[in-house]
Amino acid sequence: MKIAVFGEATVSLGGQLVPRVPANFLRIIVYLLLENPNHSVSRGKLSQVLWSETDQSHASMNLRQSLARIRKFQEQYGLSLIQGDATYVYLNLSQVRADLLRIDLLEYMELMQKGDIESLLPMIELYAGDLLAQNEPQASDFDEWLDVKRVKIRDDLTAMLLLMIDQPIGVSIDEKRQCARKLIEIDPYQEVGYRALMQTASQLGLIAKVERTFRECTKKLRDDLDVEPEEQTIELYQQLLPKLSPATTRGLIITQSAQPVAIRTEIQTPTAIRAVSQLQQAKQAGLPRVMVLYLPHNASDPMEQLAASLVDDITIGLCRLRTLSVVAPYTSKRVVTESPIDSFDGLKAQFGVSYAVDSKIVRRDGFCFLSVKLIDTETQEIVWAEKTKFDYVLPEQQYRQLSIRIILSVVSTIEKSELDRYNKLYQDPNAYYWYLMGKRDIDKFDLSKLRQARQSFKNALTASPDFVPALSGIARTMQKEWLMLARSEKDILLEGEKIAKRATPNDPDDERPLRELGTISMYLGKFDDSLEYFDQGEAINPQHADLLADYADALTHYGWLDQAVEKIQQAIEHNPLAPDYYYWVGAGALHALDRHKEAVAYTDQMQNPRVASRLISACWAMLGEKEKAAEFRTQALADNPNFRIDEWTKSMALRLPEQRQKYVTSLKEAGFQ
Repeated sequence: MKIAVFGEATVSLGGQLVPRVPANFLRIIVYLLLENPNHSVSRGKLSQVLWSETDQSHASMNLRQSLARIRKFQEQYGLSLIQGDATYVYLNLSQVRADLLRIDLLEYMELMQKGDIESLLPMIELYAGDLLAQNEPQASDFDEWLDVKRVKIRDDLTAMLLLMIDQPIGVSIDEKRQCARKLIEIDPYQEVGYRALMQTASQLGLIAKVERTFRECTKKLRDDLDVEPEEQTIELYQQLLPKLSPATTRGLIITQSAQPVAIRTEIQTPTAIRAVSQLQQAKQAGLPRVMVLYLPHNASDPMEQLAASLVDDITIGLCRLRTLSVVAPYTSKRVVTESPIDSFDGLKAQFGVSYAVDSKIVRRDGFCFLSVKLIDTETQEIVWAEKTKFDYVLPEQQYRQLSIRIILSVVSTIEKSELDRYNKLYQDPNAYYWYLMGKRDIDKFDLSKLRQARQSFKNALTASPDFVPALSGIARTMQKEWLMLARSEKDILLEGEKIAKRATPNDPDDERPLRELGTISMYLGKFDDSLEYFDQGEAINPQHADLLADYADALTHYGWLDQAVEKIQQAIEHNPLAPDYYYWVGAGALHALDRHKEAVAYTDQMQNPRVASRLISACWAMLGEKEKAAEFRTQALADNPNFRIDEWTKSMALRLPEQRQKYVTSLKEAGFQ
């Protein structure tokens, strides 16, 4: 059995809350633990504290009645904690010593006496809020006594947190981060906590985290207190920002997993050895091998040089993907310069190349074009081609968009060709084939298809146990299934989190596991962890549109709504023919900003808006369109007839309570129960 008196005071047995706890049971426990080292008090003193009645006989009678109810309660649950005789009431801690009973306050007091970082971290977990936070004042001495004790415990914990944050040695970066977060939770205006988070984020190379923390601090102080941050906070921000780089540190949260030693070993694998293992994994998975070639006519021509740089950017973009094996640019350049290419047949025999990307500058009618062809080296067939007007005066953004468009086109064409090849030749399927099968179904908002995708990814792991794209895919199916079914229990999310953590150290340069960890952490309510995962993922691949869309969703749940809208707009710019999910995320952020017309306009761009019918109904209701709200409510309830607002809101991972309440209000306005 566990007794918790911090925050929302509860008694639980086997993880289940015990109903109808006697009114004074927890108050007496707290008083006896804190008032006297012997954990005992006279009956007269206790009755006076609890009731403060001038007629002491009535107070004594109230105490007798209260103790009688407590005795029956304890007998019902096999407890012997609060005991008494004719003179004293005291705590019997024998069941605590026998590990049959836990009391969070008692554990907290024992840890407090040690005063080191190893003790402080579990204290942070135990301190879930003020003592008996829901205690209703009864105009008694106990209320005044409780207020004094609350302040002392809060101040002592704050002092310990500040001490550990300032420790130059003996406290790790992650431990300082935990202390800073708790400090801000206790006192949201405590700028030392914000400065510590900025400092640790800088040490870890998390650029966005530094800026986001400073913005959060500034907004909190301005909105609530109408003051600006201290000069020390502003100076630290200005000092850190120019020194940041997009380098990422992977052990930040990963090291908290069940196998930290194994994970650290993986992360520290030398680059040369890791490259060999990745090549072996690519062969085992059956990944297609790609060589990107640029064939210049005149290497000194500025346009040729510009095109060569763009092709390098395309090659690097393809290298970031873990579903292709890409020949290094150096080898590709030697192939072009040392052996004239009349056909692409030799590339397959000599280098095992499945596809060649043939790119060159073409001049016609006074204009310059970049011609790109994707050639199947086995059949010599051109499976995709594009010719784009190319001009050195184009803005940098257009070059970036061109690079992204070519990368996406090459990848999607290869995946389609490979899947067709398997299906025509009836080859023994390997990991890549099963990955493609899963990828084909994973973005469909259909539960049966989602589960088919998961099975395909599992089949991929049978062929290649450490194939990161398949591990990431399984984790994604789990969080999407949880979302589609509007579940309150989170077992499937926790399982998905384990799988994504298993994938991460296998390939530190693949952002997809970080994307899944960011999304799952968001749904689990671990908001800071979620944004840090996305920070790291975006630093690895800032042009991964799907990751940016999920990042926008995480920012929405965090409460940074304007930034969420900006991020989803970036995602759509990278992926103009965006899937429905992008517009769903954008509509959610706009709804929370009370921009309901814009939210509906986003959902109008969905191919299957029915999956977002609950949100659409809420938006129409807030716009006063009752008939349209009812239409989409009917669709939502047809797909999920058991939906209830109170059950769903229990599982809604929103950091700000007012944001949750806004959604509840709009759902009720739409007619949901």
